Amino acid sequence: MSPEFLSSLRADGPAPSLAREMALYGRLRGSWRTSIVYFPLQGPERRAEGEWEFGYALEGRAVIDIWQMPPRAQLAGVERTTGQECGLCVRVYDPRLKLWRFTFHGPVLGVTINMLAFAVGSEIVQEHYHNARCERWIFYDISDERFSWRSVSSVDGGANWRLNQTVEARRAK
Repeated sequence: MSPEFLSSLRADGPAPSLAREMALYGRLRGSWRTSIVYFPLQGPERRAEGEWEFGYALEGRAVIDIWQMPPRAQLAGVERTTGQECGLCVRVYDPRLKLWRFTFHGPVLGVTINMLAFAVGSEIVQEHYHNARCERWIFYDISDERFSWRSVSSVDGGANWRLNQTVEARRAK
């Protein structure tokens, strides 16, 4: 892969015409250390550490992130096993819909998820439906040095929500 390829992917900031919209995710730009808790339907909760990195891309018209669990430094020279994850998210603002189109690619688990995303107060809600199930991934308590994230799902049209996963993120130094 040529250096030009990667440099054409990365952007230093938002496209000027979308600066206000891009700020929703742009405030997450940078590297984060994560503490993750999984709440399976059966069995005990599971805890893990990871990292999450966000940046502008595609001439400042997208925000991408890479999700890694455990952190890359712990994986040097180690083949992936069960319980390890990595993922790539691509978020593009759609001015026609006034929503974000969001795609998550999880190659270890063989998952691709398409979502729509929007602000609700100070939170960022990412949502998708599959059959009768609604899933939401929500960023909240966002500051310059930390944020929280949770995954919830509902099978009854949103009357009841089940907590699937939480993440506490701290900006990497």
